Amino acid sequence: VRRLAGAPVVVRPASRLDQGVSAEAFTVDAWMPGLPGAHQPEPLRNLGLALAGALPDDLSVRRIAVVEDTWNAQHAARTKTYRYTVTVRGTKPVLRPRCWWVRQLDHPERLQALANQLLGVKDLRLFANLRHDGSDDDLRERTIFSADWQPGLAGDLIFRISGTGFLYKQIRGFVGAMVHLAQGRRDLTEFSALIAGDTSIKRLGNIAPPAGLMLERVTYDPEPPWRTL
Repeated sequence: VRRLAGAPVVVRPASRLDQGVSAEAFTVDAWMPGLPGAHQPEPLRNLGLALAGALPDDLSVRRIAVVEDTWNAQHAARTKTYRYTVTVRGTKPVLRPRCWWVRQLDHPERLQALANQLLGVKDLRLFANLRHDGSDDDLRERTIFSADWQPGLAGDLIFRISGTGFLYKQIRGFVGAMVHLAQGRRDLTEFSALIAGDTSIKRLGNIAPPAGLMLERVTYDPEPPWRTL
């Protein structure tokens, strides 16, 4: 971005992803002053294509917009939606690296009932890994709008969750706990106790691995005037 702008540029992402987590739509804002014709459709599209061409092979640009100078990709975000893919099968899915391979779930019917308990405005910090480095948000409560498990292809189970935001490794903590209980380990009431803030409860299972997690979309109200490339 700095090379294309010809000047120092501050680039701000909508959120910080855990190492190993990917995204289908990761909003970033950058202040790029003095770009001629940037408000016009074709120069704006050409800028997006130039950005896409300058990025590494695992990054691309899908759409671009001109916004007000005060607009901030993180602070303007209204909802963030993630999905987590769990593949349940007896053998390792070697051609499908973006999933968590689980050999067996004895009680998959428990997953949705557990996810339902996450909904609403709640302090769910006991499922997260707090950094304690000054980067943890003082406001630990988050609003969870939806949390659903759905069957996918080839034995996949897809967990999709939308909310105002999430703490460090929090979604992976949700998934790790729910899968642990769906494998018949520990008591279901312990999940409710963690939601209620009972610090005497030991973590349920392990933090789910990062490869299965995908940032699916970030929404804004109003949405920027996107130009699809």
